[in-house]
Amino acid sequence: MPRELESHPLTDLVSETPSPSSPVEEEELKARVLELSECINGLVDEQAERIDDIAVAQDMAQGVKPYIDRLIALQRLLNPVDRIIVKRDQIQELQAEIAEDVAEVEDISGDMGDQVDSPLLNDLEGEIASVKRDRKLFVSEVIDEEFDAPLQTPGPSGPQTLLQLDVPERFERILGDRFLSLSRLSEILDTPFSREFISEHNRLLDKVWNTVFETAELRPHIQRDRVKTIQKTFCDYALIFRSPQLSSGEDGAEGGVCSLENLRNHFSSFFVNTSQRSLWYTRIPFYRESISRPHWALVDRQYLNCTFKKPSIRLLMYARANELPPRLVRQKTILEDIYDRIVLELALKERFFDPCHSITSSTYQQGKKAPMKQVYSYFKDDCIRISGKRGTPHWRPTKPRWPGVLPSIVFST
Repeated sequence: MPRELESHPLTDLVSETPSPSSPVEEEELKARVLELSECINGLVDEQAERIDDIAVAQDMAQGVKPYIDRLIALQRLLNPVDRIIVKRDQIQELQAEIAEDVAEVEDISGDMGDQVDSPLLNDLEGEIASVKRDRKLFVSEVIDEEFDAPLQTPGPSGPQTLLQLDVPERFERILGDRFLSLSRLSEILDTPFSREFISEHNRLLDKVWNTVFETAELRPHIQRDRVKTIQKTFCDYALIFRSPQLSSGEDGAEGGVCSLENLRNHFSSFFVNTSQRSLWYTRIPFYRESISRPHWALVDRQYLNCTFKKPSIRLLMYARANELPPRLVRQKTILEDIYDRIVLELALKERFFDPCHSITSSTYQQGKKAPMKQVYSYFKDDCIRISGKRGTPHWRPTKPRWPGVLPSIVFST
């Protein structure tokens, strides 16, 4: 028998067959082995054929049984994992579909007008509200008019209402110190802005006002000059300008682009007091990335819990709940997250954002074949910490910070 046939696994199945004593018998044996091999391949391809020789069939069954048992055990092990993965993907797809369906129903209900009976329309709006119950709305409470007498600002020709003020003054009236004008930001960052730069980006505040305050939810309160109601509504919000430039800082560092590296050099007290070499993220590209375009951002103090929903789904639901274009509601990069934390704490003299594992849109790889990891930030021991892991960070009793996304409503030229 040829050497390659002697080493073939199927020879074990016909070990009791007498050895061939002539070339003819050898060819017959080779043909039989090939036939058995095709039978096994047929089983794999679900093309079962009858084996007339019972002894050979029993030998085949005994020979393949250990492998079949091993495959069945492996299948039992892997099936729950596969089901979990499939169900998770189905849930995420369903969440996206529900958010889109709710948006579509809202649009349709808004166009119905007088075509539908009022009770039916009210029922529909009630059902939509119940679906959206887990999302944060701008107006959480309306103060009665008798407790919300208009707060008028003196002007040259008498008291001025909110709409009579310039747009920057409106934001200052509503948000107070949480409106970081370019002049205040220039002092905080020690970065001078030219008059042309200030004028250009102050004009963008008109877009912020029209998008946020001219909604059907807020317009009646604005027109009635319910300043206290608007102030209470936006008590968890701040309006900041994200500058692409930095000047000298607390350690006398030279100015440059606004990057995580330069923020750490300028405001070192916010970071862990250690050498640059010992921080893992100083070797990752996002450490030196900069803010590409200057823009205004309306940021929310409260995070959106992402324990069961992806950040993208949470932000989509948030945008729809607040009548905002989804493209404006963004997940922060790690640079924007750290920038917002530092600037607002310096301006307000207190920590602004609620504690959570803030999931950012920044990702990284520590090698070409390494898995992609997500970057998130949090405060610990009065210092900003930056961590990375695959997927979403999990809540634990020993690390009681929920995974969340801090929404950012971005306005750029």
